[in-house]
Amino acid sequence: MTDLKRAGQQLQGHVQDAARTATHHAAPALEALARVGYASKGVVYGMLGFLALSVAVGRGGATTDTQGALLRLQDLPGGSALMWLLVVGLVGYALWQLLRALLDPEHHGTKPGALVKRTGYLLSGGANVALAVFAARVALYGGARHSTGGTASAAETVLRVPGGQLLLGLVAVALFALAGSQLYTAYGAKFMKRMAFTDLGARYQGTLKRVGQVGIASRGVLSAIIGGFVLAAAWRHSAGTVVGVSGALTWLHGQPAGKFLLGAVALGTLCYGVWCAVQAVYRRIRVEG
Repeated sequence: MTDLKRAGQQLQGHVQDAARTATHHAAPALEALARVGYASKGVVYGMLGFLALSVAVGRGGATTDTQGALLRLQDLPGGSALMWLLVVGLVGYALWQLLRALLDPEHHGTKPGALVKRTGYLLSGGANVALAVFAARVALYGGARHSTGGTASAAETVLRVPGGQLLLGLVAVALFALAGSQLYTAYGAKFMKRMAFTDLGARYQGTLKRVGQVGIASRGVLSAIIGGFVLAAAWRHSAGTVVGVSGALTWLHGQPAGKFLLGAVALGTLCYGVWCAVQAVYRRIRVEG
């Protein structure tokens, strides 16, 4: 039994060494992909914020989510070429998140809090792969089926399994924890430690810091709203009330002073898009493992 355990540990070590070696040799290409990925996220969230801001100021249109933002980007002149660039970027960002989760190049460690963070990177990687696939369909066919009820459908699936209400409640708790983490990160500007500002960025470092704070805080607000709807769905055993980003923005617009609330979060989402673009240029990216 001891020999078996030792052999397993040796095999695991060899696999990790091989992965790190392969990653090290591909580091320049992976870093470039990660940077294109941050820029791609910036384009998508910039469009998402712009569309929400248009609704807030009464210019028409409708709030949407990241898939809806991609569809609107496709309608721009040169939209197909842009869409293929976004496909490459989103795949690059997904790969970077998966590397952060599995190889831990930023040395978060294996403590419970670090493992939760790395699990978040893993989920983010999967979500961005799905968004890249959607963008590829849009680029290939000029459009794709955009379902705004996907979040509610997923919640309905969870409620059907044994203990579904509890599971959905735990999802809500996870979203509240994410929101709290994002708001705490925004308040303390901890994200700045991963930046390496030079030239023009160094001159406007204070302004860029504020942009990052506002952008990340807006993400925290949206996570909290979505978490509230998920918790209500778990309590009432009714998945129909669950909303995604688009539904959360629409809900904000329907509140007293809704135009102001939606406008504030829309501006924050725009700031998040800008901050993603800033990270594409100045973020420290270590991909050696």
